[in-house]
Amino acid sequence: MTGGRQPGEDWLCEEQEPGVWFCLGVRSWLVRRRTPYQRLDLAETETHGRVLALDGKFMLSERDEFFYHEMLVHPALLAHPAPEHVLLVGGGDGGTLREILRHPVQHVTLVEIDPEVLAVSKEWLSSVHQEAFSDPRVHVHIAPGEKYLPAHVAEFDVIVVDSTDPVGPGTALFQNEFFRACRNALRRGGILALQAGSPWVHPEELQGVVRALKTLFPTVLPYLGFMPLYPSGIWAYVLALEKMPAPEDLDRRFRERGLSPRYFTPAVFQAATVLPPFVASLLSPCPTA
Repeated sequence: MTGGRQPGEDWLCEEQEPGVWFCLGVRSWLVRRRTPYQRLDLAETETHGRVLALDGKFMLSERDEFFYHEMLVHPALLAHPAPEHVLLVGGGDGGTLREILRHPVQHVTLVEIDPEVLAVSKEWLSSVHQEAFSDPRVHVHIAPGEKYLPAHVAEFDVIVVDSTDPVGPGTALFQNEFFRACRNALRRGGILALQAGSPWVHPEELQGVVRALKTLFPTVLPYLGFMPLYPSGIWAYVLALEKMPAPEDLDRRFRERGLSPRYFTPAVFQAATVLPPFVASLLSPCPTA
């Protein structure tokens, strides 16, 4: 610890792996409560702006949330030629929703299990959601994603799963039954996108996601991104779809839609799909469809 601080109430900390802690100095606590689903903490920090944590795990900071939200959303939305109807499972902070709305979508359904995450985010994280919740294209449902999906068949062009790690309320969103429900809820040519954790700290998470999705989709494409706040700083994402479009199609759609992200570009995405050997070796035993 530096700056004369001592561990205690003025630190927001996450144990990112056994023996490894990431702590941020807190200027003030904005919210500290237990919801019916999880522990919710929101702090104004000295270096990362406002930081949201659930069950002791960092969800986002104002400083670096764009790394994650852009890489989760734009590959999937650009891979679809006309993403009109989008389902977002989780993402109650509004950052993923904000990025989805930059595309020519007509209707976005947001399904969030914990209404208190939505309420706290609407009140305190306006820099993240940028009033996305007020967009008339957005329709919010309070429900567990795994219970909402089975009743919706062939309704969505793109499904984005912005979940916590597979612990607590997020566990069900990494089960085969949920992935199967996602497949059934997609229209022809539909695309599923989700985060799959750190391949360095929790390689089994990425392995399990890829293995499950390869039984359901012809094309499963893992890719990586830099995420400073999250364990190890390297983060995995997965696209599942019928066929990945050519790079020139992504470039053209990127220009036509007038996107100007801070981290993502089609070229950055193409580079992100080139997996380092340690990640490629993790996935080599995964069965093909």
